Amino acid sequence: MEQARTLTGKCFSDELLELARREGFRDPFFGALRHGQLSRAAVKRWAIQASLVVREFTRFISAIHANCPHRDAQQLLAENLWEEHGKGDEARDHYQLIRRMAKRLGASDEELDVAAPLPETTTYINHCLTVTRDGGFIAGFAAIGVGIESFSPRFFAALAEQLQAQFDLTRGDVEYLLVHVGEDEDHARRSLEMLDKYAASDAEKEDARQALLDMLAVKRRFAEALYAHCAAAGA
Repeated sequence: MEQARTLTGKCFSDELLELARREGFRDPFFGALRHGQLSRAAVKRWAIQASLVVREFTRFISAIHANCPHRDAQQLLAENLWEEHGKGDEARDHYQLIRRMAKRLGASDEELDVAAPLPETTTYINHCLTVTRDGGFIAGFAAIGVGIESFSPRFFAALAEQLQAQFDLTRGDVEYLLVHVGEDEDHARRSLEMLDKYAASDAEKEDARQALLDMLAVKRRFAEALYAHCAAAGA
């Protein structure tokens, strides 16, 4: 870690976090939810589209793992993948958890099984697959570990609180959100450590910066489209 520090005393991970903060955005969905502007039907729409991304998330992690030559980074990715699969407990598989939350919001199994993704949902999923599969493992760590997982704990914790308060959901109903509060915080922290350790060349660092910027841009378009889709359900 110390070798990764520059003459300014900053790590490469500090630069990535600063970039993420500067290019980050406020999700309009949460703002509307916090102000009581979204109905249960609207939030159900959010959960259904989010479930389509969650269903594919293990593929993103697997792709980074396949491209990663370092044993300690592989270990982190394997742990992440195991957690996504509920550590062997099918009922706690993350896709099953978000389905359970969506059903408590009013979705049926049929709705979840046949849900059509928004164009922006498809673009988001395809972008995540492309950057993790076709980019180097450094770019994958930056895109997923920083671009997605570093934002999840605060957003999901606040979202869980609002869903319980406004729609009478229990902690068990929002377990999908709550498990990410601790898990994603750990994943993001350790991903940053891997980036500091293995992003050695200027080219690798530039790939990481660009992967992060691209991910934030795609995620923003997805969030804005998803909010519009939810708001159309009415208050």
